[in-house]
Parts: sequence; C-alpha cells; structure tokens
Amino acid sequence: MPNDMSYLGIGKTKYFSSVCYIPEGNLEEMQIWQTERLTRKKNSGAWPVEGLKEFLQVVHGPPENLIIAENRDVETPAFYEDFYDEQFPFYDFLQKNQLEKFTKKFNPQIKMVTHHEAHAFAALGMSPFLKSIIVVMDGAGSRASDFKEPFENVLSDELEECSVFLQDGPSLKLIFKRWIQFSRDSQNPLRVYSSGIGGLYEKASEYIFGEPNSAGKVMGLAPFGKSHQKIEERVLFQRHLDWSNAFVGGSKKDWEASRHQQSYRDLAFAVQQELENDYQQIINQIKSKFPEYKNLILTGGCALNCTNNAKILYQDYFEKVYVLPFPGDDGVGLGSACQQLFTHWPQKWEPMSFDRQSPYWGPVSSVPNEDKLIKMLKEKEIHFKVCTDVVSSASEDLLNGKIIGWFQGRSESGPRALGNRSILVRPDRVGVKDFLNDKIKKRESFRPYGCSVIHEKASDYFEVKPGFDNMFMSYALKVRPAYLDLLQEVAHVDGTSRMQTVRKSQNELFYRLIVEFGRKTNLYCLLNTSLNIMGEPIIESMEDAINFFEKAPVEFLYIGNIKLIRTI
Repeated sequence: MPNDMSYLGIGKTKYFSSVCYIPEGNLEEMQIWQTERLTRKKNSGAWPVEGLKEFLQVVHGPPENLIIAENRDVETPAFYEDFYDEQFPFYDFLQKNQLEKFTKKFNPQIKMVTHHEAHAFAALGMSPFLKSIIVVMDGAGSRASDFKEPFENVLSDELEECSVFLQDGPSLKLIFKRWIQFSRDSQNPLRVYSSGIGGLYEKASEYIFGEPNSAGKVMGLAPFGKSHQKIEERVLFQRHLDWSNAFVGGSKKDWEASRHQQSYRDLAFAVQQELENDYQQIINQIKSKFPEYKNLILTGGCALNCTNNAKILYQDYFEKVYVLPFPGDDGVGLGSACQQLFTHWPQKWEPMSFDRQSPYWGPVSSVPNEDKLIKMLKEKEIHFKVCTDVVSSASEDLLNGKIIGWFQGRSESGPRALGNRSILVRPDRVGVKDFLNDKIKKRESFRPYGCSVIHEKASDYFEVKPGFDNMFMSYALKVRPAYLDLLQEVAHVDGTSRMQTVRKSQNELFYRLIVEFGRKTNLYCLLNTSLNIMGEPIIESMEDAINFFEKAPVEFLYIGNIKLIRTI
C-alpha cells in the first residue's frame, strides 16, 4: 500500500457520532468533527452529514488515496442505513448531497471496524507508552455475529461489554472479552436491561434524571448517598427498582424538589460502588497475569468516570495510568481511522509523549477569525475592544473576580473544555459555584466544578506526585487539606476535584493566563468549566460563542484577542 494514503474514520454511533480525518497518516495534523457541536444537539448520534460536508470542504472533494473505515455500536452502520432508507429516501438524500461515497451501499471498499477495536485503536493512537494494558468498558459494543472470527461459547446476539488488549508498540492483542445480552421488561417492553456495568449505570441515570446520558451527574451525586442496597444480580436489581418513583423529566427545579431525593442519592452510590468493584476485579486479574506491563490505559464510556479513575490511580498498581481525552464514542471516528492506519502502516506509530498530548483536534475552521468576528459584532451592535495583551487583560478581570468566557484556537475534542472553550473564574471567589449553577450553567445545585492548574504546581494543591499529568480532567483527585478552604468552590463534597494539569507545551496561551493570574494572587489555579449552558454542547464556532454571550451573563468573553463587553 502506498505511503501517502490518508485515512477517514466515521463514528456512526448511537450517540456522539464523529468524523476524523488523518491526512497522509499524520496524527499531528488530524481534524475531528463532532456532530453535536455542528448541529447544536447535545449527545447527537445523527448520521454525520455535517462533519462529512466539512471534511469535503477541507479536501475539496474525496481524494483518491483515501481509506475509509466506520463503526457503529450494537448494529452495523449498514443495518441502520438500510433502516433509515425504509423510513425516508435516505440514500437519495446522500446522493443529492454527494455523500454516497461514505456509505457501504455505494462504496463497498469501506472497512467496518468493531466497536471495542475502535476504542482500543483510538487509545493506541494517543498512547504515551511503548507497552500498556488497554481496558475498554462501555454500555455495549458490537455483536458477536459481526466479528470475522467466531468466539467459542458465545451466542451470535451477545454484545461485547468489556475488552482488554495488550499494547506492544503499534500492535494490539486481545486477551479478554466479556459479553452481555439485553432483556426487555415484561411490564414495559420499551425498557431494556443489560447485565453490563455500563448498562447498569445508564439505567440508573435514566431512573434518577430521566435520561440515559447523564452518567456524569450520577457520578457527582454518588458521594451524597449511603450504602443501603447490595447489587447481587444486575438485571434483577434493575427490574426490582420502583420505577413509579423514577424521575420522568422536567426542569432542574422539578428534579431538586422531588421527594425521592434520598433514594436517588443512594442508588447513585450503589451503582458507583458496583462500577468500582467491577474494575477492581478485572484489573486485579489482568495485572496478576501480565505483571511485566507497567502502564494502564482506560477507554470506553466507563472511563469517563473520574472518581473510579482516581481510585485506580491511587492504588499504585501501575507506574502510570492514562485516559485519552475522548474515551467515549466521540473517539470512535479516530479509532476507526487508526485501526486502518496502524494495521497497514505500523511504522507511522510512535508514542505520543505527555508533553505532546493535546485535546485540541477540533476543525481548523473553529479557530477565531478576527476580521469576520469584528464584522459580526458590529452588525449585532455588541461592544468590544481589541486587546494588545489578551493575557494581561483577562488575568486582571480574573483577579477582580469576574467570570469570563475564553474562546481560543481549535476546539477541544471530547466532552470537556480544557482551556480553549472555557468559562473561567478565580477558584477562591466564595459562592461562585452556586452562582454558576444558578445563573449561567443552569445546572443542579449539587454538581461540582473542575479547575485547571499549571503542571508544576499540581502536587502543591492536590494529593499527587510531582510531575503528575492530568491533561484531560480524567481524575477526581484529593485536594490537600491545607487548600480545602481556599479551593472549596472547586472541591466536591468528598474533598476531591476534577482538575486539569496544563503544560506550556500543550497550551501556551492558557498556561500563560494561569501563570499571570498566579503571579498576582499566588494561586496558580482557575475554576474551569465548559463554555455552554446545560442542555447544549460545548461552543464550537464564533457564531455559537456570540449566541452564548447574548443569553448567558458572563461579564466578558474573549474570542482570540477580542474582548466582548457586556453593556447594561
């Protein structure tokens, strides 16, 4: 195969669909388009029309040297595309929009990657290690019937739920796979249960918050609960929940007024304990069999559980633990592309060292354009000024306790804002958590906030070793007792904080901002939350940022070197 091939991975997943383009196999030049960011529909698993259209604008038509790979969880992409076409003229729509090349019906050369394989290869693409154990765990992956080689004693309709791979350089070896089946509730056929830990967590999310995609809220609620129930058998546990008490939707105020609050908290505690115990058993087994592997990578949707990740980290079973910035299905596009790239061109692989790690793989088109922005602001009559030193201006605002929006460079890929699409405020401003939840983010009052700290100071404020890296807010880490009062607005009820370490080599502008604020306050840390309001995806474009500024009461919004100023 020629060495100038480019790779396109398409995640056609139920949630968080995405498109990843790796030109000529160069990961450092990849771009990722997340459907939810483009359609402004949170958690969207829509067929990635918008991402593919943007890709075609980048390459000016599909290049001849392009290898395309795709994945969808549970069913194959082709299964769902045929289903769509039965509902409306889906294939005609693709042809009219010149997108037919991206479906197997018109392009049989598209490669199909199984789901956990996609997660594992995304981890391989981002891996900082020469050797590691990669644990993939999520709600459900591919069916056994969709694998080329059959598995012994596995039924065709069973789904992968946990997979473990050994990484040696650019190669992966599957050493463990656990399977699940779905079962329907006899009283409510629309309610489906699984024996997997990811499925249990989704069901708890549905029960507590009325939606299956609020696992992060369940994790945040868990420390408020107590251990009143033991989960002996997961499907029976789910069936025996009193579903008449489940939250059925409504506002944040409706949820907080529910008389079932304590039972929600206890359920969150129970499923969090079950998840932690499940990981512990698997890791113990794998580590004892392969003690020569000193590093661990966690991926799949369950790896978004920062509390569990931190507990694994604190056990010191491994020299280093790594979680990529998009362990969930928003990384499946990258994983599909990497599966083809490293299968055909393994010499392109090298570890992505910690100082080169980055989450900023959003489209190049997401970078601020000053001339275009000024024109839009004048048309909307929004007051602004051009900063000669944006770091000095923003740090002064933060010093004065202002809440600012921070929109810089390419957008972050993955679910967390990490210094390019962030709301920032000094972390010692008393009451700011409640203000953000109530007035800006519109979130439930129990939900905590994370923070960003320069890499050199992380071990001063948090119980981690000097030199520790947490570039992607992957761990809820213990705040050192001496700093609990100072950092109470970014500390959860259990004394942990989902923090981010920032190296100068990873994001120089954001690093400089934290350093400048630190010089003025002797606190090298900022409260950092995503630039959005609850129910909306993270801001992607300048247009999105202006819309946010018009409805969310942040005092200032920095887009590149331009400072938007709220006038009363």
